[in-house]
Amino acid sequence: MRPARAVSRRPLRRRLARAVAILALLVPLAGAASAHADETLAYRWNLRGLGRVAGLVMPSQGRGELRSKQANGGHITELEITSPAADKSEFFLYGGETRADGTTSHAWSSYKWRGRSNSERNPVEQDGVVDVASGIHLIRQRHPDKPMSLRIWSDGKVYPVVVTRVGTEPVDVPAGSFVADHYRIRGVRRADGRSWKGGLDIWLAKDEVATPVRIQVERGFANVRLELLSGG
Repeated sequence: MRPARAVSRRPLRRRLARAVAILALLVPLAGAASAHADETLAYRWNLRGLGRVAGLVMPSQGRGELRSKQANGGHITELEITSPAADKSEFFLYGGETRADGTTSHAWSSYKWRGRSNSERNPVEQDGVVDVASGIHLIRQRHPDKPMSLRIWSDGKVYPVVVTRVGTEPVDVPAGSFVADHYRIRGVRRADGRSWKGGLDIWLAKDEVATPVRIQVERGFANVRLELLSGG
């Protein structure tokens, strides 16, 4: 009777090596795709600063969504703020559609809150203009290290603003603890003496897609802070 031959492990090793090589190629592609994929992020919000006084006469907390989807070579991004304590038809909405270079081609904003409502939607012909929602998307893409000048569309008007990187900070939100880059958008005085009275701060997690884990929108005397929810 012939002795059994030892089974060679080389073919198995070759197959494993080939599989590892294929995975090594696929993982970066998956990461690159996720950075541009459609997404919906969920937040809880509450009023900050002087906005707490407003909470005595209006809802002081609720839910928010940041939605983004690919369209016409760019993205449509919307930031919606609602409250379970308010009537279901009440909301704030900021939105914009960007070109392939990240600048805004169309912008809109609307609200219906405590008996008052307003809605604006405009094409944007000027270069270097962003709205609140697409501004968030642009900063996620560019990660500016130095002050970056832009113009922001707000309620049908365009104002010069500057984006500055405040620093890298630890952030605790319902979704967990993160290390995040803090960016701030503030108005610059125009030649006619006017400036954007709003404000926007975002904290971008240091992950592959720069997830906005905290967003703070200043509108008048109310500061609305949104914090990422688990599973958001």
